[in-house]
Amino acid sequence: MIGQDILMVLTILMFLSATGYFVYRMLPIFRVMQQARSTNRLDNWPKRLSFMLGQVFGHRRLLRIRLSGILHFFIFSGFVILLIDIVSAIGQVFDPHLVLDAPLAFVVDLWALLVLVGIALAVYQRAVLKPERYHGSDERDGYIILAMIAVIMIGIYLHESFYPFAAPYLFHVHAALNPWGFVSYAMGHLWIQMGLAHNAAVAETGYILGYLLDIGMVFAFMAYLPTSKHLHIFLAVPSIFLHKTRPYGELVPPMQKEDESMAIRTFRDMNWKDILDLFTCTECGRCQAVCPAHAAGQPLSPKMVILELRDALRKELGGGEPVPLAGGAVSAEELWSCTTCGACQEACPVFIEHVPKIAGLRAALLEDGEVDKNSQKVLVGWDRQGNSFGQPQRKRPAWTKVLDVPIKDARKEPVDWLWFVGDFASYDPRLQELSRLVAQILERAGIDFGILYEGESNAGNEALRMGEFGLFETLAQKNLKWLEKAEYNQIFTTDPHSFNALRNEYRKFGFEKPIRHYTQAFLDLIEQGRLSPSPLGIRVTYHDPCYLGRWNRVFDAPRQLLEKMGVELVEMPRHGANSFCCGAGGGRIWMEEVGIKERPADNRIREALTLDAVNYFVVACPKDMSMFSAAVQSTGSEDRIKVVDVAELLAQAVGLSVPESAVAMK
Repeated sequence: MIGQDILMVLTILMFLSATGYFVYRMLPIFRVMQQARSTNRLDNWPKRLSFMLGQVFGHRRLLRIRLSGILHFFIFSGFVILLIDIVSAIGQVFDPHLVLDAPLAFVVDLWALLVLVGIALAVYQRAVLKPERYHGSDERDGYIILAMIAVIMIGIYLHESFYPFAAPYLFHVHAALNPWGFVSYAMGHLWIQMGLAHNAAVAETGYILGYLLDIGMVFAFMAYLPTSKHLHIFLAVPSIFLHKTRPYGELVPPMQKEDESMAIRTFRDMNWKDILDLFTCTECGRCQAVCPAHAAGQPLSPKMVILELRDALRKELGGGEPVPLAGGAVSAEELWSCTTCGACQEACPVFIEHVPKIAGLRAALLEDGEVDKNSQKVLVGWDRQGNSFGQPQRKRPAWTKVLDVPIKDARKEPVDWLWFVGDFASYDPRLQELSRLVAQILERAGIDFGILYEGESNAGNEALRMGEFGLFETLAQKNLKWLEKAEYNQIFTTDPHSFNALRNEYRKFGFEKPIRHYTQAFLDLIEQGRLSPSPLGIRVTYHDPCYLGRWNRVFDAPRQLLEKMGVELVEMPRHGANSFCCGAGGGRIWMEEVGIKERPADNRIREALTLDAVNYFVVACPKDMSMFSAAVQSTGSEDRIKVVDVAELLAQAVGLSVPESAVAMK
């Protein structure tokens, strides 16, 4: 039979073979990361470390889906505990006197059992529940991994239960069954009753088989990982540690070189964290499950974008001919379907950054002229007239002319508050009414405010997310010219997209002034006693705009503002950071709708209609007003729910005259 010396040599050979093969398969990936663009992900490491520990050991994101989170916690914690078994099992081969003490033996046996329960739940989820988010994932690989983990757990019990009987023959030491290792203890007594324990050949075979199923499979698992989606076992922790800590709403950091483009044509155009993301993906499909484009029947799945890029890179590393990434590895239809809402990134448990990759690939398509006609018109309008409506700049302040009190021109005289109005609030007739209401609220509060008149251009948020960095830069510089010349104490906007650009993207050009959303500004006015709203006594639901909530974490101010107005708020199932996009972002509001099964805005209105006795759908974004008003009509829900802007409610609460169409249901 095999002796201790042979087991020691076998263990060393398995370790060297598995480690060598793992390194051999990983080195090409690390070389690509070396050749990719740089990105600073090592700043503020104490905060990063704290965040990582909370996500890894607290399973904060994973537990948002309860069953998946629990079964993953069982399997994950088992891997942590498994380290104890690996040290013990290998240690016994080199030092037969090394035996787990009572508490550790109990912990290993208990957690191996929990892992097996987790595996059973995982198989049940895959084979019976079959979540739609798994569509496109490598199911075969999933079952292989689950089988390998199950074999390791069985190997633990098998070699531990046979160890006391095999030890005298293999290691020339005597050992007893440890009652604290309750599963292996019970199995050991089973071997005694079956007459197997005192048969030297059977005892040695049972121990060696268990050792190979345990430690041998651990090394086999290690060698298999570089070609498996479960490579995230090694990469997830560093990926979470390296998560983005720059302003969350910033799409791309400042360019390092003057001629540098945001376009992603090859893998070298990505940054090294992007490359890491491709191999960190767990294929869990959580991003796909929350994607508004996917839900609408569009060809986009954020998960598949990552997997398609990963597969293209693996093929290239394997000697295959490189394929174009934009329009090749990932189709143009997929890329232009994205609303850049960020729901995918919010849901991802390993903090993959999908949106910057999609925007970079879009930039490559734009450079090649692959964009629909409607989007091309908007891009030209931004370039020539500074707005998405293709209207002359001189018409931007036309909405102010019917006001009783003229609004100051902040380019010509100092103001306390500078209002960055935005395109939709300036040019859309329905939204011009809202702009006038906002102006009246500010006048009622006695605020000294002004606007930039025709000096304001589109903030460039959508241009950047459509992949037009040069156009974004042009628009930003036009705005910064007047923002830097104007004299004001604070700046606010009624447009979350402008809010995001001014707050996060303009930092690239040295603009550091704090900016507020109008819900934050109005809340301050109420708390300062400058506005005194009367209770409205209505029941509403509120929609979190993606570029206010998810991208900028402004959740409380709109809700507190509604509370100050005596409004009863009923939350939709998807709210806060998990809010569902209206479908307008990332330039989608201007693009052709092909193959849409249900518009995201229609989906959202149907969700609101499930709430009991809620007659008002409150928004805080001009694009939301446009999208959801249309959705109420398309779903035939005009008599059941009305879309109102938070400014309309506040205007009514402070006694201003509000258009009858705004707040009419009770």
